[in-house]
Amino acid sequence: MSNIKTFEALQEIDKDLKKLRTINEYIVFCEYTFKPKNYEKVLQYNLNREGLIKDFPFLKDNFDVDFLKKGQVKNLDTTKDFPLAFLKEKILKKNNKKFSFNISQIQKISGIIADKNNIKDLKDLIEKLSKYSFAVWIKFELLGPYFSRDDDEFYIIQNPIIKETVFKVPMVRGSSWKGALAGAFKRLLNNSDNSEKSKIIESYLRIFGAGSESIKEIENYLKEKSNSLEDFKDNILEFMLFELGMKVKKEDIDEIRNEKNELKLIQKLGSKISNKLEKSQSNLPIEFQTHKGRAIFYPTYFERISLEIINPHNRRKRAGTVPIHYEVVPSGTEGILQIVYIPFDGVLKKDDELKKEVEQDLKWLCEAIKNLKDEGIGAKTKLGWGRFKIKEKCFCLKENEIFQICEGWEKC
Repeated sequence: MSNIKTFEALQEIDKDLKKLRTINEYIVFCEYTFKPKNYEKVLQYNLNREGLIKDFPFLKDNFDVDFLKKGQVKNLDTTKDFPLAFLKEKILKKNNKKFSFNISQIQKISGIIADKNNIKDLKDLIEKLSKYSFAVWIKFELLGPYFSRDDDEFYIIQNPIIKETVFKVPMVRGSSWKGALAGAFKRLLNNSDNSEKSKIIESYLRIFGAGSESIKEIENYLKEKSNSLEDFKDNILEFMLFELGMKVKKEDIDEIRNEKNELKLIQKLGSKISNKLEKSQSNLPIEFQTHKGRAIFYPTYFERISLEIINPHNRRKRAGTVPIHYEVVPSGTEGILQIVYIPFDGVLKKDDELKKEVEQDLKWLCEAIKNLKDEGIGAKTKLGWGRFKIKEKCFCLKENEIFQICEGWEKC
């Protein structure tokens, strides 16, 4: 039933409109009575309270006339929205509750050190972990807005920012940091000298782990559980191109595909990927096995939120069409990046070998973070979103362990 027909039916029941009590009835009455942009009629109610109560019987008790002043509620610019604006204001005023949160409490629950003055807590954590464990702690400030879309489909705008499930504060997930830093590692790999590429690849696999189908097939072949050399070639190329993001020349691809001798193929791959690549049933290096990474990436929480609008323009009319709203963390907001590195798989390794690996991993992790700050995190990085500057940075080692310190980094 249309609104007008509904109103006409209500008139038959109650011609004086004194018994209307539901929101739906008020909306129908309002749409029937008023015309859009007819603000003068609302202004008259300031001087004619009796007329107001006559037209809107539900306003008889404790009505605030100041509510009608222009500018109080934007919806009053269109008078047909008047009852909804009033009801919303009444309900919100009656049930108004302010919820506040202390972001340091949320960080404490997540095990994040919120202040450098408390960095001793992070050092105490490292002391309890296995040998050569370390932690990286950074306080940064956003130079552009940060945005990463939430999965919430029911929201006031179409692009809400991702929030923590319980406390509903904007955040960068630990998995997002892991993905962003993995991408920074791949760019480091493609911009480095050939002499360093194998070291970066080994660090990448130790820090982030490996679990793709291609690495599983490579592992099976190197452990002699599979005998198909052609499948091994396909998987190793897939691993190089998609897992490591390497830029591989066509001549190198043809060279790998045309090689029929297994030993020569592994030697060639060793020079391109890592000299640790070899066939072994029992002693296959951890880098070329399915394994989890050594690094744990903590989430980052923010305490500020804002709104950005991107307004695509019509090329012919040179005017905006449909503005797109983004809920963002604004530039200038500070956050904490915390990473804990645990070489759990180094228990059976020689001490010197493990120490060398950890030093190498710390070095390249610091380089990746340095590059990431200029590239940005989250979405819309091509627009400059997600970039940040590092305000404080330090790393924590065990008491008696000495590593080569990254340039510009402070040891806690």
